[in-house]
Amino acid sequence: MKIGDLVREKGLQERIGVIVAHFNDPQQDHPRLFKVLWSELSPTLPTLVGPAWPIDLEVISESR
Repeated sequence: MKIGDLVREKGLQERIGVIVAHFNDPQQDHPRLFKVLWSELSPTLPTLVGPAWPIDLEVISESR
């Protein structure tokens, strides 16, 4: 996954969003956490931009 990818949230909400940033783990070569611009608000974090773990996301369409 990378910035610009269209993703779906796995689980109960199944929101759709676009990855807008990532936070790297200095000890690994892959992102540890993503910042996602979501299509709808979360009930627990009422904002359209929020964090997401890679394990909780599924890529719908990759950016070029």
